[in-house]
Amino acid sequence: MNIAAIVGIGITAAAISAVLKRFHGEFGLFASIAASILILVAVLSSLSPLLGLINELAEQAETESAYIAILLKALAVCFITQLAAESCRDSGEGAIASKIELAGKAAVLLIAVPLFESILGIVKELVL
Repeated sequence: MNIAAIVGIGITAAAISAVLKRFHGEFGLFASIAASILILVAVLSSLSPLLGLINELAEQAETESAYIAILLKALAVCFITQLAAESCRDSGEGAIASKIELAGKAAVLLIAVPLFESILGIVKELVL
């Protein structure tokens, strides 16, 4: 990951957004969202070797691939939720940002339901 490029994109986008907000507030928000998405894509693309390593470690530990999929889905929901909530906060909509965060938390819980079922099954086997 080229952190210098990401920081450069962020600072440039912040400056462009600040200038645009003075004259056309809605365009400043679009610039901020576009930069956020660009940075997110750059970060996620640099994480692909890490995903390979996680899969390799899961195979060595003989962990079910469904558990890794749940983890990765939950992480994706967290990243997307944070991006959306921060974009709403940037536009002055803190209440909407809070609702987005609540929805993200609920989505993570729903994604994790199979994990909870598996854990409860293991507990039942141990108790009985």
